[in-house]
Amino acid sequence: MRHSQGPAGNRRRFLFYHLPVILYGGVIITISSIPDLRTPEVRQFAFDKAAHFLEYALFAFLTFRSFTRLEWLNRIGRGCIFAALFLTLFAVFDELYQSFIPGRFSSVYDVLADLSGALLVLAFFEVRRRRLENSR
Repeated sequence: MRHSQGPAGNRRRFLFYHLPVILYGGVIITISSIPDLRTPEVRQFAFDKAAHFLEYALFAFLTFRSFTRLEWLNRIGRGCIFAALFLTLFAVFDELYQSFIPGRFSSVYDVLADLSGALLVLAFFEVRRRRLENSR
């Protein structure tokens, strides 16, 4: 999607590429703020980790598309690295934050599931980006 330059183009660019990441991050923190949130009892461990994996896979997709549209990151070709750093810090912060919510707890395994989903998606898009770049 091509956006025109100028204030209206910048606004559309923000709404299309950057606002979804901000909103999705807000949804994650909102869900983390729910006291005593329980996952379904059916194979709880597997369901919980799969949910974390998928949640951060989608977050990685949104973050990658946002960060690779930031001009200063695009110029140095580091959108994927900064997206990985951001998602890592967000996942760790989210787990630490949950430790302060009644009935919730933090787990290093949740962070690992988050990062597995995020890094798999980021690796896919980075390999794809490099292949497209090399084919030009």
